[in-house]
Amino acid sequence: MRGQISLEFSILILAVIVFVIISVGYVGIYGLNRSVQISAMSLAHSSVAKMKENIELVSLGDINTTKIVYIKTPPGTWSSNNNIIVFTNNNLNYSVSATCSVNVEMNGNLTINQGRTIRAVIRKINDNLVRVTIS
Repeated sequence: MRGQISLEFSILILAVIVFVIISVGYVGIYGLNRSVQISAMSLAHSSVAKMKENIELVSLGDINTTKIVYIKTPPGTWSSNNNIIVFTNNNLNYSVSATCSVNVEMNGNLTINQGRTIRAVIRKINDNLVRVTIS
């Protein structure tokens, strides 16, 4: 019985080895640049989703309801067109958009030069308009 390991421990070790092979292999197969692009697009999608969620929450409140949110974003540019919010990155050629139930007006520092956490002040102006100020 000496020197033997349990079946559970063997399975755990094999699972860790498979995980390491897959995580290292993904970068090797697609290249580091592609992995960075996919990560940036994923972060952009979550940023737009969080922005939309908070805009919808503020739009349900009274006029002058204000909410300050911190959103981690990759490099890119925020914009809005009536009730559509858009985050674009021309270097990586992607654009993520979301449709809100109210019109959105964006101002402030809309261009993000490097990935960072932005501060967005979301304020309900009237029943049909929410203003987002990014700093």
